[in-house]
Amino acid sequence: MALADTSTAIGAVSQLLCERLSAAHGDVSVVNVGRPEQSATAGGGSRMNIFLYQVDIDGHLREHDIGSGQPPPIWLVLHYLLTAFDANNESDSAQAHGLLGEGILALREMNYLNPSVAALLDNPEPLKITFDPAEADLLSKLMQSNSDSYRLSMAFQVRPIMIASSEPPSLAPLVQTVGPPGNEGVVVIPSLGPCLNRIEPEKFEAGDIITVSGTGLSNAFQEICFNDQCYPVRGAPAGRLLVQVPSDTTLSAGAYAITAVRETVAGRRMSSNAVLGRLLPTLEVVTHGVLSLDPTPGSSGLTGDLILTGNRLGGPDDAIYVAFYQDGEVVLMLEATGITEQNLITVPVSADDALMPGVYQIILRVNGEQAINSPEIDWL
Repeated sequence: MALADTSTAIGAVSQLLCERLSAAHGDVSVVNVGRPEQSATAGGGSRMNIFLYQVDIDGHLREHDIGSGQPPPIWLVLHYLLTAFDANNESDSAQAHGLLGEGILALREMNYLNPSVAALLDNPEPLKITFDPAEADLLSKLMQSNSDSYRLSMAFQVRPIMIASSEPPSLAPLVQTVGPPGNEGVVVIPSLGPCLNRIEPEKFEAGDIITVSGTGLSNAFQEICFNDQCYPVRGAPAGRLLVQVPSDTTLSAGAYAITAVRETVAGRRMSSNAVLGRLLPTLEVVTHGVLSLDPTPGSSGLTGDLILTGNRLGGPDDAIYVAFYQDGEVVLMLEATGITEQNLITVPVSADDALMPGVYQIILRVNGEQAINSPEIDWL
């Protein structure tokens, strides 16, 4: 699973900074990673040095998770020093100062990085680089070795860095019915103006007719919008609006802000407040291709392709996860890549994830939304 690669994210950030600073300078060997005194004695011409001196927990994202059932990741802030040296190993010269300024400019241009290295590829936000105060007290504490002198440096931080657990998430097939049908929900006090307060069902599939309820609603509302994608209202009973999500909708599975929209006589589009609706993927059939025995000595696991067909299964830009579920737990979860039509997913089970023969339920999640159906497959 790709999230396992995030365990090396700290080193990947240091390597990425080194490569980007070297590329900006035009010399692949001009940047070192380590304590400043190591670069001070390295020789070999003018150079820059980056030193990771502190790692903090990102307080803004401390409890932020990346999906229901997935253990919350650890979010980090990395604190670095950038130091420049001239050809004589000095950091307090015009040549060293110029190189330091060049590095500072390169760091600013790196802000909002979207790296493609494996350890950082699943980071849900771009990496932000900001500069910190580099006071004399801080530099003196970091450079108090007897073999090193005070070095003029620039402090900066990189955040947020995600380190996620590779443990399978706590998933299970969805509960489809609870108690007797026909529960009308909580009665709310009406307020002035159109106000949506409920969508039924909250979770729906492409092709379903959904009902948006609220106050101040009438047949004057012509459209129901899912974010920016709008569909015509099919009916308007008192206090309700009906809309059908087309079976061939281009929307991906996921959560959407749903609003009721009408057009005034003057041509102005006016919308209600938003309620949250969740479009689910529709998983219909699961099969597998030709399975092969894992060649690893002593292994009896099988490898091959798992094939999923259905509707709104996720496209190339969607977050798609497929889990093999057996005996009350997730045995294996894999990240998948969809196609533009969103009707087919092929998930390769490689030798690293070779699966023991048996009957498994297949759980599909697209952009955090889980398919209602969890078909069984005989992995034999």
